[in-house]
Amino acid sequence: MNYLVLDLEMCKVPREYQSRGYLCPMEIIQIGAVLLDESFRNMEEISLYVHPEHGVIDRFIANLTGIQRRQVKESKKLREALLELEQRVSEKGEYKIYTWSGSDYSQLRRELDLKEISEEAIERFMEQERWVDYQKIFGERYRLGRKVSLEEALSLCGITPDGKAHNGLDDSINTGYIIEKLEKDPDFQLIHYDGKEKLDSEPMRFGLGSLLAGIRLDDKG
Repeated sequence: MNYLVLDLEMCKVPREYQSRGYLCPMEIIQIGAVLLDESFRNMEEISLYVHPEHGVIDRFIANLTGIQRRQVKESKKLREALLELEQRVSEKGEYKIYTWSGSDYSQLRRELDLKEISEEAIERFMEQERWVDYQKIFGERYRLGRKVSLEEALSLCGITPDGKAHNGLDDSINTGYIIEKLEKDPDFQLIHYDGKEKLDSEPMRFGLGSLLAGIRLDDKG
């Protein structure tokens, strides 16, 4: 069994497009993934830019993710990008998909439904039992009582992150580091953790979805 650690990056969809039937405030612009073998060794790193059909990469998103319009302009649309990803992963054997939170699955499922994308290979990729929310596993394992951001989890595990936050490939690689550490050492105890009260009192860092809320899209920078 292999493990595909996946992270999506999105841009925001202008309200006029939402009012025309695309009822989703965000749209995928990057699929980042790292494929790990059963011993959690890195088999392949994958970064696929996705051409948005409704969304806008404004200055805020470009600064946050490092993704520029020119990088997605000639890229594949979601259907073709997912078919490529599924083929590259499935040809190496059976796999599970790990993400940091359940929001990636929800976003992908919603876009596929709205865009009426229904391919056998994609539906096989989207089988719900294949997907694992490792943020939930992390919280339950350490009885944290709340969701923990990827950045915070890396710190709690004593892992120095690679690359840039909100880059799909870098985030998937860093999530893979957490999974490898915890799965190889069931007795691992969090560092920088002085008790539940202190952790619960710390402010939650926001994910991309929260950061996008309320951002204006009239800045075409």
